[in-house]
Amino acid sequence: MRRYNLTFVVFILLTLQSCTYFDAVKVDPYKSMSESQLYQQGSEFLSNADIPNAVSVFETLEARFPFSTYAQQSVLDLAFAYYDFGQKDDTIAECDRFIDLYPNHPNLDYAYYLRALSNLEKDQPFFQEILGQDVSKYDITRLNNAYNDFLLIVNRFSGSKYADDAGNRLVFLRNSMASHEVYVAKYYLKRGAYIASSERAKYMLEKYPGAPATKDALIVLIECYNNLDMKNSAKVTADVLVKNFPDLAYTISENELVVIKGMNKENKDKKKSFLGLGLF
Repeated sequence: MRRYNLTFVVFILLTLQSCTYFDAVKVDPYKSMSESQLYQQGSEFLSNADIPNAVSVFETLEARFPFSTYAQQSVLDLAFAYYDFGQKDDTIAECDRFIDLYPNHPNLDYAYYLRALSNLEKDQPFFQEILGQDVSKYDITRLNNAYNDFLLIVNRFSGSKYADDAGNRLVFLRNSMASHEVYVAKYYLKRGAYIASSERAKYMLEKYPGAPATKDALIVLIECYNNLDMKNSAKVTADVLVKNFPDLAYTISENELVVIKGMNKENKDKKKSFLGLGLF
């Protein structure tokens, strides 16, 4: 009876070992496929939103045919698939990999463009006004990355079909980031942090000259100088303000503070007529 049990146990152990062996030597379903077949198979997985299997096939394609045009294109295809499915971080990672691996590829402009879009769309909350948050701590690194990629497309790939759109987005991003700096400056101003506020306002004026937020930045700067008892700096800044924005004027109060005032239409028209007569 004991011998029978021992024989049975040995049989079971051998059976389990053989199963483990055959599991370990599973046949690679893609082994006999050519590079074009692998690419087609991966593309089919992508079209069915099966990213895990697409990644598996494309990894096989890259490993077996690293210099194939199909392998190179598969990286871009996967990047776009991630973008299409809203996986922006994965999109950026694939674009980074493509740019590093194929710096002379004819579709390099597309990789930069897709990376820029992903960074821009990843930071959508930046363009939404969220009250009660400390905006000074908001990280705009992604926006800067998007800006730099769009700028690179305009400068390096001026003939690209993405260049015009990149240029338009540059203007939008530049104005948005300028407005952000003024928003932060106002945030500090309201809390009495006048030095911090003035530094952000000056940074905006230096970094984004001529942006639509320039007027507000100058007004914030004047208010900071008033509170810091820097009367001469306040007046010099006010002179710059009214020179560039004739709809505004300023007066000096009894305590020598600069007071900014909007001009009504009648006064504005008078000033224009005086300018025409050469009186100012």
